[in-house]
Amino acid sequence: MSLTKLDHPFEKENDFYRQLLANSAIAILATDRQFNIVCWNSPAEKFLNLSPDLIGKSVYTIVPDARHKLLEKLLNRTFHKGETSHFEICETTPEGEEQNLMFILSPIGEDPESRLGVSIWIVDETRRTRLAERLSAAEKMASLGTLAGGVAHHFNNILGGVATFVDFALTRGDVASMKRALRMTSEAAIRASKITQSLLSFAKEDVARADLADLTEIVLTFSHLVERPLEEHSIHMKVDLQPVPVIALETNRMHQALGNLLSNAEEALPNGGEICISVRPGKANEVILTFADNGIGIPPENLPLIFEPFFTTKGIHAGGEQVNPGLGLSVVHGIVLEMGARIDVESTPGEGTRFQIHFPISPSDQS
Repeated sequence: MSLTKLDHPFEKENDFYRQLLANSAIAILATDRQFNIVCWNSPAEKFLNLSPDLIGKSVYTIVPDARHKLLEKLLNRTFHKGETSHFEICETTPEGEEQNLMFILSPIGEDPESRLGVSIWIVDETRRTRLAERLSAAEKMASLGTLAGGVAHHFNNILGGVATFVDFALTRGDVASMKRALRMTSEAAIRASKITQSLLSFAKEDVARADLADLTEIVLTFSHLVERPLEEHSIHMKVDLQPVPVIALETNRMHQALGNLLSNAEEALPNGGEICISVRPGKANEVILTFADNGIGIPPENLPLIFEPFFTTKGIHAGGEQVNPGLGLSVVHGIVLEMGARIDVESTPGEGTRFQIHFPISPSDQS
């Protein structure tokens, strides 16, 4: 039932606006103050397979049952507070194809007392979602090339060193040389093992799952564990935990991510300084964990590369003095993505670096 055919209380007298809505490329549906369906345009009828008998029925009938709680919360927030909200659903078309629809809720009317209802704008995101998936797959293939090259380089160096020492020991034939070769082989095996473990974490193949714990509890425990060792290096730990919804995460994985961020921050604070970890509510139904230091910062040209596997400015092959394979922040990035979150970084040379991890709040967390 399109706007051009329905005689409803809110119909505009000017036919121009009726035709504008009816022929819009975006699906539009409107409700009254009780969130009952009043009208819709032609694209909405196509996207949602609507029938005339839905007029006057609750708008909850157009979304899956699992999304009713979220829709109820967003409708009330939009109607009573005048805030625009959005959420996405995935459904199957009559032809059996998956369809991703973005629902955008807006209030009808500025004054809460005289507000008429809520409008729902529906955008078909299917094509964009599929293009994003293809782009992600292409990026993964490109990363695999970089990863393979880095793995080959590091393992070639390790095995080459082992072969040299063993060959030297066999040539000399004395016990001291053989012991030295065995010691160097053992150290090389440990280095290779650490790289392998980091690669497993980066590739998200670690199937062992630790007990779940709340994000706030994880941060609090982690800060207590590292506070005293940091003080020995003149680094002060500051923790700011604001009230946020409970987000259950894998304790071991989060400790690994926080530990890698801490190692990165310690290297940026050779003469001491401050590290601040905070948890606070964010926008668009998310919780933000911030990990910041006031260290030497990251040069702008290196900032886009820090999550790349084997990128390092501290390792021996990068001109540094440490054995650093450059996997720490790559592992953090992999863990964050595995948890369905995203990570951003800001840095100013001489002032410090700030990582922000954005954790989405699921519908069950919002209830």
